[in-house]
Amino acid sequence: MAGLVPPTVLPTMIKKLLDRLKEASTWAGLAIVAQFLPIGMEELQVIWEAVTALAAVAAMLIPEGKPAEDVDNG
Repeated sequence: MAGLVPPTVLPTMIKKLLDRLKEASTWAGLAIVAQFLPIGMEELQVIWEAVTALAAVAAMLIPEGKPAEDVDNG
């Protein structure tokens, strides 16, 4: 699958996805959709925990975009 996506497109797609996940409306929409999935509460809990774990890993690995400190300001 990774071979099908050009290397310049994947970071852009990930950035757009992460930007979208920062919005509360996205999480509200996901919660509503999850209610209508034909799975039980236990399965939904497992899925939600996996999503939470992935979000935690992404939060640790993705830079926050803070401005770099000026080296010349000695």
